[in-house]
Amino acid sequence: MMASQPITKDGQLEKTRFKSRAGVVKARARSAKSGRREHRRPRQPDLVAIFEAQDILVFIPGHVEYERAVACSNLLYRFSRPTYVIRPQTVAHIQTIVTEAKERNIPITIKNGGHSYSGSSFPNDGIMLDLKDMSSVHLDKQNQVLTVEGGALWGNVYRTLVDNEDGLMINGGRCPSVGVSGFILGGGIGPFSRSLGMGVDSLIEVTIVAADGETYTVTAEDAADTANGMLFWAICGAGGGNFGVVVEMKLRVYQLADPDHTVVAGRHTWFPKIDRSRRGFLGFSRQDDDGTGLIATMNHFYTTKWPEQMTIDSSWLSDLEQQNGDIGVRFLAYFDGTDDDFSRLINKGILNKDLGKHLKRRALPEPTTRFLHETLFAQWDEETKRSTPANSTFRLFSSFCFTNDLNRITKITAIIKEELEAFKALFSGESSGLCQVSFIHAGGQTTKRERSASAFRWRETIYHAYIMLQWKDKWLERDMRGFAKKFKNRLKQYSIAGKAAFVNFPDASLPQTDFMKAYYGNNRDKLQQVKHIWDEDNFFRWDQSIMPARNVNATDIQAADNAVNEQEENLSDGESEDEQAETDLLASERWESRQSAPAIPMLTSGIDNFGGWAVDPDDMISYY
Repeated sequence: MMASQPITKDGQLEKTRFKSRAGVVKARARSAKSGRREHRRPRQPDLVAIFEAQDILVFIPGHVEYERAVACSNLLYRFSRPTYVIRPQTVAHIQTIVTEAKERNIPITIKNGGHSYSGSSFPNDGIMLDLKDMSSVHLDKQNQVLTVEGGALWGNVYRTLVDNEDGLMINGGRCPSVGVSGFILGGGIGPFSRSLGMGVDSLIEVTIVAADGETYTVTAEDAADTANGMLFWAICGAGGGNFGVVVEMKLRVYQLADPDHTVVAGRHTWFPKIDRSRRGFLGFSRQDDDGTGLIATMNHFYTTKWPEQMTIDSSWLSDLEQQNGDIGVRFLAYFDGTDDDFSRLINKGILNKDLGKHLKRRALPEPTTRFLHETLFAQWDEETKRSTPANSTFRLFSSFCFTNDLNRITKITAIIKEELEAFKALFSGESSGLCQVSFIHAGGQTTKRERSASAFRWRETIYHAYIMLQWKDKWLERDMRGFAKKFKNRLKQYSIAGKAAFVNFPDASLPQTDFMKAYYGNNRDKLQQVKHIWDEDNFFRWDQSIMPARNVNATDIQAADNAVNEQEENLSDGESEDEQAETDLLASERWESRQSAPAIPMLTSGIDNFGGWAVDPDDMISYY
């Protein structure tokens, strides 16, 4: 294996290429001075014919596999119609696709699971590169290393761990239908991240097809001042769709603390009673009088210093289908310990005795294999169903990165309660609609590394939170966007640096001037330099992709490194763009430019299975 090359005298970086097991095409002639190709290949005939000649699967509008691939569960992106859906099966296929597409300036969008909250997996032109056929998983039990292909879902990974029955745990996603690479490349927060660290902290090695069509392998051991080391740093938190196509990853797996390989997991939705006679305080809870009602309970819960072995996610719910109109809070618990220890911790961390009783009653100790096989599915049932086109709805998302000091949490919970009650009032008379505010529990080991250690910036986050608005009738989009803007602007001032957002929970409404600050903070300049080194022509691009820096030299790199080590000042710059102005804009634009296709009566859901877990065969959708 060749060593990575350091920065040269003129500040340029030399990339080191590795041969993949699939076989890498020979390096093309390059100019020693610029590193660019000396000449371009002549334009080839029909692109589809080229791919089909190499047994690469290509689907166009009207083919059932095309329609299955582009079916999106978020109706905001219902008219997204790429020119081609291409399903590679080998690394060599991907190299060919990237090379041919770049020569024709045809954009590539990578799809691995299709869970992106911002619809970034569903382009309206170019190539959708669907990696579903590259989903193999191999476990090296002796070295506790998992090798995962770029198209694997967490369900594929969990199936491998369940089948081996040895109590190993991966720092993976909560929802088994989420793609492994998208989760890891954005940072990754899993059920046991509080004791294992971020998902990227488990990453050992990445193999990627870059914009030049070559395959490179970068590792955690590569020197930080080399092109390979800088790419690995960037991939760990900003790797999704920015630098190339990730075709393979190596991840550490772990033994949890319990020697019997058991965990405690549970789920409960709490609806505290509301006293509607107290009109002076919107949504006043009777139990607030004795300090154990909704607000008091949630403030104590969020500020409790839970041990690293305990993770409890929570989602505030205002559901128009709930006739009583009460706010609910759903709790999802994961504990690496015994049932008795779980109960003791709940007694300390939950003020409301009735809630504590139900959390203890509705939690079970079980082997890690059973937890991975069925419990994660049961806990995240709504999210899993929501991800299938058969259950399509309109959805908007905004995310935040919260610490948990009492002053901040008190203000956050008060705003959430007020806005959830306001949602009920604003949309009274509507038969369906949901406002959900989810707090994904981080902290613990996720905070231990320096903020400069990877592209994932917001290490001090204790709760990665997001607002989700969901509705069924397109006529509600304007009012839903207006409500979303108001709610988001009230909460974002309490996010880290007044702006921080989590790229794994992307916000499609962030303006071009804001998203780099929100996702990457002071890491953004260095990320643009890495982009310049690896994709100077900005071939891999999407609505919120990283733009390459204009120039990169030793001085620029030093300045960016200095910024990475500095604390952000408040990044907030006033209100966000007008959400309501975006009403129906995306659908209208994509309708006008759509790739037409004949009506297809029925299709399967678009996800045949979640890595081995069967989907109901009756789960069908109509197209058009």
